[in-house]
Amino acid sequence: MAARHNPHTMEHRLLKAVATGDANLLEQVLGSQSSATAEQGEESCLKGVTAEGSSPLHIAASCGYLDLVKMVCAQDISLIKARNNMLDTPLICAARAGHVDVANYLMDCAIDEQDLRARNLDGETAMHEAVRNGHLPVLQGLMARDRGLAAVVDENGVSPLYLAVASNRSDMVRVLIGETLNDVSYSGPDGQTALHAAVYVSREISESLQCWKETLSREVDDYGRTALHYAALAKNLGPVKLLLANSSLAFVPDNEGLYPVHIAAIAGNVNVVCKFMEICLNYDELLDNKRKNILHCAVEHGRVQVVWHICRSSKFVRMMNARDGQGNTPLHLAVKHGHTIILSFLMMDARLNLNIMNNEGLTPLDVAFSKIHTDYTFSSAAHGTRLEICQISGAQKERRNQAVTLMCPRAFYTSLYLS
Repeated sequence: MAARHNPHTMEHRLLKAVATGDANLLEQVLGSQSSATAEQGEESCLKGVTAEGSSPLHIAASCGYLDLVKMVCAQDISLIKARNNMLDTPLICAARAGHVDVANYLMDCAIDEQDLRARNLDGETAMHEAVRNGHLPVLQGLMARDRGLAAVVDENGVSPLYLAVASNRSDMVRVLIGETLNDVSYSGPDGQTALHAAVYVSREISESLQCWKETLSREVDDYGRTALHYAALAKNLGPVKLLLANSSLAFVPDNEGLYPVHIAAIAGNVNVVCKFMEICLNYDELLDNKRKNILHCAVEHGRVQVVWHICRSSKFVRMMNARDGQGNTPLHLAVKHGHTIILSFLMMDARLNLNIMNNEGLTPLDVAFSKIHTDYTFSSAAHGTRLEICQISGAQKERRNQAVTLMCPRAFYTSLYLS
């Protein structure tokens, strides 16, 4: 790794010339230096660098001064290989700044393939920089001269294609995948693919990637998640419908055992959950590594609308009394987390079992008393909250005489249970 700072050895007039684009001054400096070098055998002034390690060619290329770039290269072509403290070459600097004429000239002057594929301190090539900074003409020039650049990934495993997708640049994506190329990398950070990023930004790009490589939708990242897992997080139903053209993807769990429908329930994306419920007809059987079903997940994270939709489904009866790995039912979790509205939804079904104990031997009522004891006081006058034992007349009296209403305003409690 290069030292962070170098001694500044560049002659002041030379720095001024390349920084301001003064071709006349550069010509004077190079002319006088050539004479002195020939007479005294001194090193060329072009070998001088700034404190950041940049050569005159780095500076001229960054500023887009093509005439000066040509003048410097004519004096010392080896400078196209020069690296500054960030290991940038002049070509990387030109690509980052979007100076397509300078970049094209430096590409034409490249001595070998390594000059085009040079990587900086972050492992990025000129193509990475062109894509990240949105310079389509530079990208086109690089692809025309060395398509192998599209296969190079940076230190984090990020490819130019992933960057193009994440930047929502469909024009750049078309350039990168426009022809059938087996060596174009689609990788991203943490083992993701370009399709993982596409579901967040564009249905058009998602469709293009799937047409280009059909297997992308089945690839998982380091967390075991497919693109469908990430689409389930988004509130846009479009990517979910697109990926569910292959319905088997709905049954791929991640490393934590979470299916895409679990992710949607945790995120509170009601429309996405409903779509999965249409596709996954056995959604009530899908459990994560903690043996939680989607109702457990929705209740635990307080997703009121998701719980309401699940309560109206035909599979609710099979999930409402299910125990997770700690023995907790959805009712245990609703009481534990103080989700009063969710608690009311669950209590509306007469088939809810209030006597199920978790692995600690606690029923939902025990959990409620424990929570009141540890977290709350009984100053109901100040806070308008109370714990009450419901007394309901009629056929449901026996079932609900132990029902818990936790942190519930008296008016809400009265209207909900005593009306």
